[in-house]
Amino acid sequence: MKMNRKKLLILAGFSLLAISYAFADINDKGIEYYRAELYDAAKIFFLQQKDLSPTDQAENYYYLGQTYYQLNKADSAAYYYQKATEISPEYPFGYIGLGKMELKKGNAKAAEDLFKKANGFAKKDPSIQTIIAEVYIHAGDYTNAAVSLDRARKINSKYSRIYVAEGDMLMKQGKTGDAVSRYENAILFDNTDKVAYLKIAQVYKIVNPAEALKYLDKLIALDPNYIPAYAVIGDIYREDRRYGDALKAYEKFISIPGVPLAQHERYAQLLFFTGQYEKATDQIKYVISQDPNNLVMKRLEAYNSFRLEKYVEGLKQMQAFLQEMPKERHIFQDYMYLGQLAVKEKQPKLAIEAFQKAIDMDSTKKNTDIYKEAAAAAFSANMYPEAINYYEQYLALDSTVDASHYYTFGEYNRYAAAYYIDPQNEASATTLDSSAYEAAFKNYVQKGDKAFAEVAKRKPDLPYGYLGRAIINSYLDKYDADKGRTVQGYAKPLYEEAIPVLQNNNANGENNKNLISAYRYLVSYYYSINDTNSVIDYSKKILAIDPNDENAKKTLDALKVKY
Repeated sequence: MKMNRKKLLILAGFSLLAISYAFADINDKGIEYYRAELYDAAKIFFLQQKDLSPTDQAENYYYLGQTYYQLNKADSAAYYYQKATEISPEYPFGYIGLGKMELKKGNAKAAEDLFKKANGFAKKDPSIQTIIAEVYIHAGDYTNAAVSLDRARKINSKYSRIYVAEGDMLMKQGKTGDAVSRYENAILFDNTDKVAYLKIAQVYKIVNPAEALKYLDKLIALDPNYIPAYAVIGDIYREDRRYGDALKAYEKFISIPGVPLAQHERYAQLLFFTGQYEKATDQIKYVISQDPNNLVMKRLEAYNSFRLEKYVEGLKQMQAFLQEMPKERHIFQDYMYLGQLAVKEKQPKLAIEAFQKAIDMDSTKKNTDIYKEAAAAAFSANMYPEAINYYEQYLALDSTVDASHYYTFGEYNRYAAAYYIDPQNEASATTLDSSAYEAAFKNYVQKGDKAFAEVAKRKPDLPYGYLGRAIINSYLDKYDADKGRTVQGYAKPLYEEAIPVLQNNNANGENNKNLISAYRYLVSYYYSINDTNSVIDYSKKILAIDPNDENAKKTLDALKVKY
């Protein structure tokens, strides 16, 4: 049978390779996937090809064999190599594939005979010896690989794939710099050799991403639809935190079936990081459907459920994940999310346990939000001492805290102090004697006062710090009153300091309620020391704000003062 002439090497002075066996148009896309090591994608492509000519079908079978070989399915590889030789007996590459199988079995002589047979069909085609060299490179036989490459070079020293194969061999030997030089040689002889651009970019991806992008830009300019490039582009942008650009690249890459699941994982992660939680859900489910034991995706699934406010589902997912994932691979974020989910599901004790584990795992002490979250969980469970302890650590560790954080700390202490001045709580206390109980109460007042003072210092024109100090110190007066002690008026100067600031921030009456509270405290204080004039004065101030205030009316009525 005569060979199809369009498949032969067409030479002009042995300088130009027009069309060779390895590059039939109809199979080009699958060959691109194969050479870019996208083996599953290549397999799917080749299996979908129908109604091919015998020569094109032989090429299809050969590359199916190549693909199955890389997927460690030797029987399938041998089957398709044999099919290639049967459908087109003069197609040389099927014999190279069969030779590869013999070499794998240790039958070097049988392999060599098959390689010679392949070469006999197209002695002037450099791709034959180049692909034989690739077989030897894969087997780690660099001596025979070099011999085959020299033979290919003698046929056509400008055939770019020679230098790509040589670069691959040098990469396997750890000679990265030399390998890149060979890939550049490939481009020098054929500036359309896409694989050479891709391999250089893959080398530079880690050590010099900017340089990698230059080669990838050239590659995309050459072929905007060269899908293998987009995985590398996506990886580079992802590492550079250019998430939007990374997403676009990954979207292109995963648009073909059979691409590595790792890129689907990264795409799912990027969707999560960019707040596209609904889309992330679909992608996470896809990965888990393909890899049910993928714990990284199961972790992300629980995180994503929290972001979607699917708290019941998320809590179950998080707890199941922590059971499946070995403890040594837990990270502090796992317990952060567990704690947050538990808070949402009103399980504060579980939340606090989770946050404490997160704190224990965070040896850097840089993730200060853990303490803040733990404090909030404890506060929501009315566990005020625990809340104060966590928030105090947060303030000590985070140098960026502002007035609002000190205000929150003041409020935590105020709630704790309020708990202590409730006579029922004191009566039920069993772990502290009365003096220790009072000391604990005063400790919270002092801490709160200090926090609110810091607020006033940082925001002197706003009333929050002044008012916070006045309120928490008024608890000292209440405590003394409840004990039958003389009221000292601890809050008096603080309310007096707060009143003008409240007035200055009351353009629309937003602080009327706070002003009335301040005046009411002063009415009570002056009443306790029998200062009738001050009682009358502050009662009238209340009525000036709210003419219907019953307490102020009753006070003035009792003193027989008109208003």
